[in-house]
Amino acid sequence: MEFSEQDREALFQTWMSHKSRMRITQMEFSKKLGMSQLDFSKVLRGQAPLTMSFVSHFCRLLHLDPKTVFPSLTENSESGPKVVYLKSVMSVDGDIQNAYIEGNQVIVEYAHTVQPHSL
Repeated sequence: MEFSEQDREALFQTWMSHKSRMRITQMEFSKKLGMSQLDFSKVLRGQAPLTMSFVSHFCRLLHLDPKTVFPSLTENSESGPKVVYLKSVMSVDGDIQNAYIEGNQVIVEYAHTVQPHSL
């Protein structure tokens, strides 16, 4: 999904109104988003792409429904099935050797070092 300039403006206005109510700084909120303050600022100013993953996380932290904030999502909400973009992160206990996709699965092959137990 592509977001419009209206969406970007809605993001900025939403942030400006909520940050004072929450008494939170841009630095503190960017940490909650898992990004640097500079990256958050770039998204707010339109210098970085606005993604569905960011929109979902932003709205979840502010306890907002994205459809009530972003005009593009409001327009699409009445047109049938919705696509939601999600992101999964995982860690492995070892060194990743290979990663690939099979259908809707991501397969990660990794090497784990096992220490022998001494009695």
